[in-house]
Amino acid sequence: MIAALAHDFSKKLRFACSCLRRRLIHVNLQLLYDCNYRCGICEFWTDRFRHRPRLSAADARLIADKLDETGPKIISIGGGEAMLHPELVEIVRMLGARHFPVMITNGSLVTPELARKLFQAGMVEISVSLDYADPARHDAQRGAPGAFQQGLAALKTLQASRTHPEQRVHLIVVIMDDNLAELEPLIEHCRAMGITCLVTLYSRSRGSKGGRKPPADVSAQLLRLKRRHRHFVPLRGYIKRFSEAVSEGGIGPCYAGRNLCNIDSQGNVGFCIDRLDDVVGNILSEEMKTLEARLVQRQQTNTCRDCWTSCRGCVESLLYGQQRWLNLLDYFRITRPVALGGRF
Repeated sequence: MIAALAHDFSKKLRFACSCLRRRLIHVNLQLLYDCNYRCGICEFWTDRFRHRPRLSAADARLIADKLDETGPKIISIGGGEAMLHPELVEIVRMLGARHFPVMITNGSLVTPELARKLFQAGMVEISVSLDYADPARHDAQRGAPGAFQQGLAALKTLQASRTHPEQRVHLIVVIMDDNLAELEPLIEHCRAMGITCLVTLYSRSRGSKGGRKPPADVSAQLLRLKRRHRHFVPLRGYIKRFSEAVSEGGIGPCYAGRNLCNIDSQGNVGFCIDRLDDVVGNILSEEMKTLEARLVQRQQTNTCRDCWTSCRGCVESLLYGQQRWLNLLDYFRITRPVALGGRF
């Protein structure tokens, strides 16, 4: 037990040092691109992506080792639907030994057994994506009857299956043109379950889907909800810039490459999940320090400002945003321990 606690403290300390030095701290890792849903705001399930090879557990071990050379990372496991991967638990175990694995899921494949295995393997945080409080609208958006009820059931199962107080369960909402009014009822669902609610802004750059701009006063509405509901916990510095992102078509400068990057299911390293073909090398065959230097160089010449999704928005709000102490306070609320069997 003492050795485990010492290892955990060392991992957190090294991560804090990376944050202070504004180094690479967040990695999006796609295990596969297949999905059992047909969401209207995503194209990863289409033939263009879904037949790409899956990442193996052996490759995940190598990736975990190489990423650790430059410090522990928050590794956001994704897809597709990551729970379709037959080696998911083993991959989480590989990543969790050295890093902080988190995941977003549609919730359809969550079972008590799988949930507990994932948390026992070292999963730090699992978020279930729900975009509408109206079940019919959510099901239509996901192209899957029963998707809303499956998502709610998954949240309850995950919350009951945590194995450590520092593990957290969230509901996450993609803010679009037609669902801002649905957010408060979803927050109420979180309150009833004793979990928390996060948001991310829809990215028009993910594939060839059309724009889904929320209203121009989206930031003011989100900040009001944050003041009203303790279970609504996004970084205020992040949601404060939603309106700017909507009116300006994104936020610049982008620090993808310097502070965050993407690794696809074949080990290709790029600066952004929205630019899968823009790669700087392959982590399975090249040294991480070399790749990190290329990523930093790529960031210095990157003029893209097309998105303000949570993967970059939260990192940049913490490292570069105004009133950073308030963002740190919000981050504590997102990550603070919740007693097993307890409520936020």
